[in-house]
This record gives sequence, C-alpha cells and structure tokens, in this order.
Amino acid sequence: MKALVLKERLWLELCERNDPEPGEGEAQVRVACCSVCRTDARMWQSGHRDLVMPRILGHEISGYRENERVAVWPGLACGECSFCLQGRENLCASMRILGFHLDGGFAEYLAVPSSSLLPVPATLPMELAALAEPLGCALHALDRAGVGAGERVLIYGGGTLGLFLALGAGDRGAIPVLVEPDREKLRMSLAFRTRFAVGSAEDPSALCGSFDAAFNAASSPSTIEGFRKLRPGGRYCLFSGLQELPETAPGLLAELHYRELQLLGSYGCTRSSMAAALSLLDAFSGDLGFLVSRRLRLEGLAAAMPEVTAGKHFKMIVEF
Repeated sequence: MKALVLKERLWLELCERNDPEPGEGEAQVRVACCSVCRTDARMWQSGHRDLVMPRILGHEISGYRENERVAVWPGLACGECSFCLQGRENLCASMRILGFHLDGGFAEYLAVPSSSLLPVPATLPMELAALAEPLGCALHALDRAGVGAGERVLIYGGGTLGLFLALGAGDRGAIPVLVEPDREKLRMSLAFRTRFAVGSAEDPSALCGSFDAAFNAASSPSTIEGFRKLRPGGRYCLFSGLQELPETAPGLLAELHYRELQLLGSYGCTRSSMAAALSLLDAFSGDLGFLVSRRLRLEGLAAAMPEVTAGKHFKMIVEF
C-alpha cells in the first residue's frame, strides 16, 4: 500500500508498505478520506509529546470495512478501567491514538479494533464523514460545559472547530457568538452563520459580561479574557491548548473566586460523541460542504503542509 510517513520533523516521504494485517478483534479498513488537522501540521513542523517517528499521521478518517461505510474513532482504550466503564474512554490511562502513538490514516489501509468503527449514514458523503472526529470533539466540549437551550455561548475562533462548536450549540437551542479577527474567514462562513443564526464580533472588548459559557477554539493567550465576558456562575471551557498564559492570568483567576465561575477542560472525543457527530453531519450535510476547502491526493500532501500550518483553509481532505 501507499503511505505518507513522517520520518523526522519537516520530512514526509511517500512509501510503499505492506497492507496491515488485522489481529483478533480488529478489522482492516480501506481509507476513503482522511481530513488534515492542524495538529498533523504541528507534528510535521515541531513534533508532539505523544509522537514517535517514523509515523503515519492522520486521525480524522472515513473508509470501508469490506462494503460497509465507516468512520474511525481514533482512540484505543483498555475498555476495563473506571473511565472506560463510565463512557469517558478519552481519559483512559492506556489510551493510544491513531496518528500519534500508532500509524494513522494517511495510508491506503489501516487495521483498527472493530469496536472503533462507527457506521456512516447512507446519505452522508465520505469526505464529510471524515469530519466526525473534530465535530465529535466539539460536541464533547459542549457536553462538558452543559450547554443548553437559550444560553448565550461565546466562541473564540471562526475556523472549522469554532464553527462546529457553533453548530452544536445552535442545535441545542443555544445562541452562539463567534469572535474571529480574520475577516476572510468570517466572509467564507457568512452563509453558514446566516443559516444557523450565529452572531460574530471582531472586537471582543465590545461584548458585555452576559454569556453563560465560553470556549476557546483558538490558542491565542488573549482568548482567556473570555472569563470577563461571563455572567456570574458562567463556565469557561478550555477547548484548545494555550500558547502561553497572559500577564492578566492572576486577575482572571480571581474572577473564578469572586463570581463563582467554572473552569473546565475538554480533551478529544468519545465514541458516543462521534456517533452524535455523524448524525448531525448527515442532518446538515447540505450546509457544510464549504468546510472542504481543498481536496488532494496523498502524493500532494507534503507540499500542502505549510498551508495547513498557516490556518487559512477550513479543511483539506486527502482522498483515496
């Protein structure tokens, strides 16, 4: 099979490898599409704590088990610990992730546990099915923050994940507002935002402190200022890692104390949140095609990585 292998930082090489042989309880998947995550680009550029090279990257995967259309939950959990038994397998201490600890979807085939495969609705295009993992992460974060109908939700970042948070919040009857300084991203998402009544604010200082929940779908330190935009008792979900803490961090932590705010973390997604994502993608697939900014073959991905790092696209999809 063809596979794109990260040999070392900044070195992706197209290789021929043997097709993976599934073990007990596993299935061989023929990859249809693998979406390119900015985390893939960061690993290409500077590595990652969970990455050992050489490695086949890619963790946003749709494909075929024989003739069955499937999406791949990219985690491998023990299934026996307290977290797994609670349905919080993303916190399993034995967790291994495709494209990080194990070879992922930038290859024609992969072998994964059958329990990691989720059926793709017959009407959902496979390129959108590959987005079930990032949407599942957004839905998991909304669950963590307990977002409900009628609540005002502030989202920092108007890229794919920010839009997915807005989609999930709106589907729950909440009122999402995006903060995104890149006017081109706002322009590209205008039809989506109009369709789902998503507000936007380029100047976050103009927002009053009346939000029930806030999420950072961007890594800029300034996003932590969302604490100040929350009403008393509001929730801030750290959805994206921060590049660093701002100088204002001590004062922001005081906000937790005096106004009884809640600081939550959200990491990855569970099988159930990915299953919910597939249903949501199917329901609104006609409105989400714009998220696929570029389709490319595996041979062209290495040259496209700087574009992914720059973050100017919504999603690139590798098609097989």
